Amino acid sequence: MSATSARPAPAPAPPAAAPPAKAAGPSGAAALARSRPVQALAVAAVLLAGFAAARVLGPSAWLGPFPDTAGQWLIARLDGVYAWIVANRNTSPLFLYGFNYVSVGLGSAVVLVNQALTFLAWPGVVVLGTLATWRAAGWRTVPVVLAAFAVFGLAGLWAEAMTTLALIITSVLIALVAGVPLGILAGRSDGFDRLMRPVLDFMQIMPAFAYLMPMVLLFGIGNPAAAVATAVYAIPPAVRITALAIRGVDAGAVEATTSLGSTPWQLLTKVQLPLARRTILLGVNQTIMLAVSMVVIASVIGAGGLGDAIYQALSKVNVGQAVEAGLAIVLLAIALDRVTGAAGNGEGTGTAPGRRRLLVPAAGLAAVAAATAAAHALDATAWPDGWSVTVAAPVNAANDAVQAAIGGATAASGDLLLQWVLNPLSAVLTGSPWWLVVLAAAGFGAVFAGWRAAVASGAAIAATGLLGVWDNSMDTLSQVLVAAAVTIAIGVLIGILAARSDVLAAVLRPVLDAMQTLPPFVYLIPAVALFGIGRVPALAAAVIFALPPVIRLVNDGIRGVPAGAVEAAVSQGSTGAQLLTKVRLPLARSSLLLAVNQGIMMVLAMVVMGALVGAGSLGYDVVFGLKQNQLGLGLTSGLAIVCLGLALDRVTQGRRSHG
Repeated sequence: MSATSARPAPAPAPPAAAPPAKAAGPSGAAALARSRPVQALAVAAVLLAGFAAARVLGPSAWLGPFPDTAGQWLIARLDGVYAWIVANRNTSPLFLYGFNYVSVGLGSAVVLVNQALTFLAWPGVVVLGTLATWRAAGWRTVPVVLAAFAVFGLAGLWAEAMTTLALIITSVLIALVAGVPLGILAGRSDGFDRLMRPVLDFMQIMPAFAYLMPMVLLFGIGNPAAAVATAVYAIPPAVRITALAIRGVDAGAVEATTSLGSTPWQLLTKVQLPLARRTILLGVNQTIMLAVSMVVIASVIGAGGLGDAIYQALSKVNVGQAVEAGLAIVLLAIALDRVTGAAGNGEGTGTAPGRRRLLVPAAGLAAVAAATAAAHALDATAWPDGWSVTVAAPVNAANDAVQAAIGGATAASGDLLLQWVLNPLSAVLTGSPWWLVVLAAAGFGAVFAGWRAAVASGAAIAATGLLGVWDNSMDTLSQVLVAAAVTIAIGVLIGILAARSDVLAAVLRPVLDAMQTLPPFVYLIPAVALFGIGRVPALAAAVIFALPPVIRLVNDGIRGVPAGAVEAAVSQGSTGAQLLTKVRLPLARSSLLLAVNQGIMMVLAMVVMGALVGAGSLGYDVVFGLKQNQLGLGLTSGLAIVCLGLALDRVTQGRRSHG
């Protein structure tokens, strides 16, 4: 970016020379853009030719899959590391005076928060939540919080909800305690910002599943590992948005404060943090939402709570119970999102004047204490069983009716997808010579994003073979490519329609907001209800999960095209189709590329999670390694997921800066 912007500065060319240079740039870029599909098809054709040659010539060392010698050696070494850790966890100084202390501290923190919520009893929690919401976000948000509490109790999931809430509170506090100071440093230091940027990029590329195995290795199964995994997963937005907030403080205010002799600490606490408060609260909101998503996934490593309720229901294909637990986690996510969002917008009650400044909090604490005391006195600390209403039976009956009505059609469509699209693509990737697949990955990287992306994507794909999970990596890649193609096709179409219709955009906005609030785990429930267990429901869930950002980015990109360019095209007699294909889409190319990138990365995260409903491949290897204490298989599979994410990210980032 800096190099590109620096080029025109030293060249005061005469005005007559400027127009040809301007005209040459776009035409060259357009020719390059037109040639990329042809080049990509050429790379795909070479890969298909290699696959055909391997089928005709038969298996051989140079035409077969990736040799697993290095992978098996690595898996064996990692299993040995795990065996050593198990044998020395209570004797090695590394654990005895390090990770074990952290594990005990985190486990105790989660337990203490959970015990505090249990001691308050459900009336005390409801009163505390209501008053805290009123103070932080105003009365408009209170009904959402009360609705969440009502669902927790009526669904018989109060205890599970409090467990999940305790883990979220602990994890978010850890993420903010670590993330906000790092964000402040990054906002005040260009060098530290450059140091943190690739780390945060890497962390945000990693699918959530990839965080689980390293945490289990260090902290064991249970709340400590879940808390650390959740906190680490949720840190990036806290760092990024805090740094952005600090850098966005008005330079005049900073200069004025500095000129008056303020110390750096005074500048930070009296100017930068107060002026950046609203943006920092947005970072808190994003941190909480990521924590909600990860806490549900962390049920795989013993986090318990609502995530475990969904996981157990899905494993038994009990759609009714899964819907109950899913509704609870959805309302929890919506409530937390609304409270933190409203607080960031300053919709709370603010600070009372004079003596009321202490009177209002004191009255609130008294109300919480009274509700808690009454609950203990009446022995009503737990939600009354008689107040529970289960919808599992009617939901299961409705699901059976839907299956009877359209089950044949969904099964047939799923079989067609497997037989004619997914299985052939998987066969090509797993049956082609491994070195040709690596070269094809590098070729696609070179076509779409340049030679650096070619090296990175080729090396990342080769790394999946060195990790010993080549076949499952290629099968996962095939699932991601199929789901991503469907996602991008639907998302781009809907995004274009939304950009051309203000009414459709207004209708879609709250729907997309709600979809992006939902934890990804929840998307598996309707997919299982429609398609049962297997790879198809995982792909369906991935498509729906990844659609919102694609639609938003396409819509925003097209709407952001300069009005002057559109008016010039219209004045020259362009039709609606020409205006779209020749002006709007080319000028929105940067947003379209970002939409493709975000769609594919979200599809990868969801496809891997689909292992919980029978999708198999790398996600299953991670879950199997966690359940069977096979660290080598689980960790290498998690690393392979990261490698796939890195390869897909590099290829789909494109040359956005070169329009």
